[in-house]
Amino acid sequence: MTRKFKVGKSIKGLRKRQDITQENMASDLHVSKQLVSHMENNRRTMSEELIKSSVSFYSDAAYGFEMARETARDYITPLTNGGKAVEWHRLALEEVFKREATEAINRFNEVSLVKPPQYVDEEEKSQIIEGIKELLDVQASINSFLVGLEQEYNVSIKDCMRSRLPEWKAKGLIV
Repeated sequence: MTRKFKVGKSIKGLRKRQDITQENMASDLHVSKQLVSHMENNRRTMSEELIKSSVSFYSDAAYGFEMARETARDYITPLTNGGKAVEWHRLALEEVFKREATEAINRFNEVSLVKPPQYVDEEEKSQIIEGIKELLDVQASINSFLVGLEQEYNVSIKDCMRSRLPEWKAKGLIV
């Protein structure tokens, strides 16, 4: 079964940030302008294949993270750009990232992972769960900070990621 996704808000945001017309997007993705309009207004859904094509075509971290969240909902945190708690500015995003990272580090300074998982008690498992939640807060703040840096400095996160892959492979961090 092919999964379909409602992505209107993400398409609108991408088109606005990149100053892309519906006609240009249709041409870029080899679809009709009418389909772009319908997807943007959530009258039609976007296939996973078209999501992959669009993420590959456009260099826009916000769109990439939003599409990743759409397709892998429970494993990708949302961007922290919709709430009133944080101004969407590089300095505010930097402060949130530093605060969340510090909280996660502090949590894991209090939790010991030395004991094999099969021997942890309920209290220790509860502390580990709280640590995981802190790491998810860090993930949300990192992704949002990356998007903010890309938007304000006009630097491609996609290009930076591609340049890091060989180094991570060389260090044996990835296969």
